[in-house]
Amino acid sequence: MGSETTSKIVRVMDLRGTYKGGGGPDKTVLNSAAQHDPGQVHVLVTYLRQPWDDEFQIPEMARRLGINYVDVFDGNGIDWGCLKQLHRLIREHQLEVLHAHDDKTMLYGWLLRFVNPELRIMYTCHSHAVHGRHEFARFGDYLRFKVRQKIQIFLMKRYPQPVVTISCNTRQRLVDNGLLPAAVQVLHNGVDLATWRNEGTRPVLKEELGLEKEELVVGTVARITYEKDFPTFFRVVRLVVDREPRVRFVIVGDGYGDELELARAEACRLGLAGVVHFAGHRNDLRDVYASLDVFLMTSLTEGMPNTLLEAMALGVPSVSTAVGGIPELLVHGEGGFLAPVGDAEALAGHVLRLVCDAGLRAECGRRCRERVEARFSFGRRVRQMERYYRWFAGVGELPECDQAGHGG
Repeated sequence: MGSETTSKIVRVMDLRGTYKGGGGPDKTVLNSAAQHDPGQVHVLVTYLRQPWDDEFQIPEMARRLGINYVDVFDGNGIDWGCLKQLHRLIREHQLEVLHAHDDKTMLYGWLLRFVNPELRIMYTCHSHAVHGRHEFARFGDYLRFKVRQKIQIFLMKRYPQPVVTISCNTRQRLVDNGLLPAAVQVLHNGVDLATWRNEGTRPVLKEELGLEKEELVVGTVARITYEKDFPTFFRVVRLVVDREPRVRFVIVGDGYGDELELARAEACRLGLAGVVHFAGHRNDLRDVYASLDVFLMTSLTEGMPNTLLEAMALGVPSVSTAVGGIPELLVHGEGGFLAPVGDAEALAGHVLRLVCDAGLRAECGRRCRERVEARFSFGRRVRQMERYYRWFAGVGELPECDQAGHGG
């Protein structure tokens, strides 16, 4: 490879659609842009923004990080005005690679390539849900889910390969749904170890709730959606507090609409109003994690959740359902415990084991931090992503895929 090739700066549009304050993929997109080597890649972070979303917080997050950022208004369906603006940005910034992160941007990337034939499309699949008919109240909803999934696979097969995904489990789901094994590579999520650490934090939730020293906090950080399975979360709460009344539970996050209000109403209906506290959307997440004695995740499906990565990086012992890429991150019996989906009794038993044993909590917390330091460095992920950008631009070699496995 000649010096001209190795010195070329690859120009990338990192394209994402989101809502309100964003989620795990948004942290990855924005923080990656802040840490990329400008001698390797030039990244324009571009977001699709719903015109009616008056709670959109991504621009402020981008400003704080000092990254190249722009957002484009995008309505329902295919917004041709949005596509024209994206086309203009590609031409103005002489972009060579479009990196899509979700269904909408994957579709837009495919359409934009018709008028920009030199543009290379890269897709990162952050999650690939698998649901059965019984999980949908109406057949029409199930049919729409299946059609959307078919379109996803159709587009992935027509993109330049490999498709990049964030866990071995998600990779296997894509293969099971029709992609060739060689067409999918894994690049695990990571966390910035210098940022996500306990030094300088304070337990704000315990202070806000006025808890006594002996009272413990079990909490989760999650958008309030069907996939997070809050009915099971509430069942765990009841089973735990019936045995240990000194435990309080906190849910940090909101929904896409009125989900937060509905969740509060359901907690009241179940007689848990004084036990489960709803903190809503928060930006002080380091202090939030520092408030937790145990992190609890009851999800039906996940990719590689950033919230669990962050909690483990701050040394919070964790209990989770064994879904998606979670067993690749949290090793059962080391940093915490895993249980089957919907098994409130098993989840509650693991939580009780931790809240009743301060020594076990300390040991699990230490091992959580060690696990993240050893396997899930964000800096390593950024360097790997730069190699992918150079591969897609035709000026570098294909990086090695992260190894499969559930631990070790």
